Parts: sequence; C-alpha cells; structure tokens
Amino acid sequence: MRKKTCKACKEKFIPEREMQTTCSYTCAIEYARYLQAKKIKANKKQARRELKEYKSNDTTELKKKVQQACNEYIRLRDTKEPCISCGYSGTGRQWHAGHYRPQGGNSALRYDERNIHKQCSICNTHKSGNLAEYRKGLIQKIGLEAVEELEASHSIKKWSKDELDALMAQFKYKIKILKDRYKC
Repeated sequence: MRKKTCKACKEKFIPEREMQTTCSYTCAIEYARYLQAKKIKANKKQARRELKEYKSNDTTELKKKVQQACNEYIRLRDTKEPCISCGYSGTGRQWHAGHYRPQGGNSALRYDERNIHKQCSICNTHKSGNLAEYRKGLIQKIGLEAVEELEASHSIKKWSKDELDALMAQFKYKIKILKDRYKC
C-alpha cells in the first residue's frame, strides 16, 4: 500500500487497513473529537439560521422597522414646523417624532399620524414629552375634537405581519414623496 497523510497530525504513514485515515489510536481519538466539534458547530449554525428565520416572521423586529419609517416620515412631514410642545424652531437640538399618547399602553395609536409630531429632544426626553404644552400645540394643530378622540380609551392592538407590511409600504411611499418635495 502507498502512504497516506494522517487526518489528525498530518504525518505520512502506511495504513494497515484500506479505509484507515489516521496513523494511531491517539490520532483517531483526536480526529473523532475534531469531527464531533465540527458537527456541534454546524448544528449551532443551523440553530442560529432557524432562529433568524423565526425572528423574521416575528412581528417584533418588523414593528421596530415600521416605527423607524414612521418616525422618519413625521420628521420630514414637520420639517418646517417648530417643536409642538415648546415652539423651539432653531438649530442645535435633535428632533424626535414624539408621541402624545405613549405607544406602550396605546398600541392602537402607535403609528397614528395624529398622535405623533415633531418634538425637540429636550421636551421629548428630558421633560417626558412635555405633555401639557404638547396638548396645547396639538389642539392648535389638529383641533380639540381630534385631541379628545386621541385621549379616549383605546383597546390594545395586536399588529399582524400583513398590517405591518402595509404600513411599511405606506410610510416608505410617503417618505419618498416628501424627499422628492424637499429634494433631500
């Protein structure tokens, strides 16, 4: 028989059997451990792939992406307007898309454009939304009746993947129109 290269230590050896892949029992054990580790790594990789696929079907990630698109749209829509709470219109502050009714307990209003307006970072973050002033600005902008409708009790909304996909398409379209209008 001709010489083979050991799969474990890479040394040349003359096999005693035709299918022999290692030069000794020690190398055979080492090679078996290597194959086992390789198999475990492949299984972990497959598990990660399956988890990623599961997450892509999960609405949690999609909700985040729709919220980002919604926020971008609101900031573009309100580009030329001041902060709804304090009226600040200068530069030097970060601009947020602030919710009048928080999205946590009002999931039905999470993407409602009447509930989300341009707000400076100070009012939105440091003043917890500055809601008393937000309400005044909101009444001026959309009217008392609409504000009272927002303040009315809303049920918990469980967003389906299809609804979120439709909202994403809608916000992307609106963003494109506004970017074309403002040449962003």
